[in-house]
Amino acid sequence: MMIRLEMGPDFDRTIAELGSMGRAVLEACDEGLEKGVKVAAGTVSRDYLSGQSLNRRTGQLARAVDGWMAGPLHGVVGVPANSAVEDYKWLLGDEEKTIVPRKSQFLAIPIGEALTPSGVPRFASPRQVPDGFFLRTDGRLLFGRKRGKRGKFRPLFTMVKSVFVQGSGALYDGVADSTDDITDSMQTEIDRRVGS
Repeated sequence: MMIRLEMGPDFDRTIAELGSMGRAVLEACDEGLEKGVKVAAGTVSRDYLSGQSLNRRTGQLARAVDGWMAGPLHGVVGVPANSAVEDYKWLLGDEEKTIVPRKSQFLAIPIGEALTPSGVPRFASPRQVPDGFFLRTDGRLLFGRKRGKRGKFRPLFTMVKSVFVQGSGALYDGVADSTDDITDSMQTEIDRRVGS
C-alpha cells in the first residue's frame, strides 16, 4: 500500500530554473516531508490504533509505528523491518488471514476470566491452569474450571479450529487523514527557508 504526494509535472523544471534558490526549496520540501511523516505516524498511533479501529491491549504496535525518510523526497510511514511487532504489523493494513493451529487440533482463545480488563491473556494456554477441564456445550468445546464442589463452571478458553482476522486499515486511514498536515509542514519549511 502506498500513498503518493506528487509535486506536480513542472516541479523539476521550476527547481532547475531557480538555481541556488531551487536547492533551498528542495531541502525545505525534504525537511518538511520528514516532519510531516512523523506527524502522520503520530496520527495513526493516536487516532487509529484504539477504539473501534483496533483494540489496543499492550500498545506495542502503536509505539512501533514511525515515520522516516527513505531517500530525497521519499517519506515512509509504517513499522520498520525486524521490529518487535513483526508478526502482527500486518494488522495495520487491510490484509485478511485465517489463523489455524500448528501443533494441535484446536486454537485456545482466551475468554472471560482468562483476560485482564484490557484484554491481555492471563494464561498462555490451558496447560497453565492446573485445575481446569474441558466441557462440550451447545456444540462448542470450552476449557475452564470451577471453584468448590458446588461451584459454577467458569469458561477460560474456547477451543476453535480456525480464526479469521481482518486487518484494520489504520495505516492508510491515518496517513490519508494527515496529507494536509504533511503538505502544510512542507509549505511551512519552504516559507521559512525562502520567505513568502
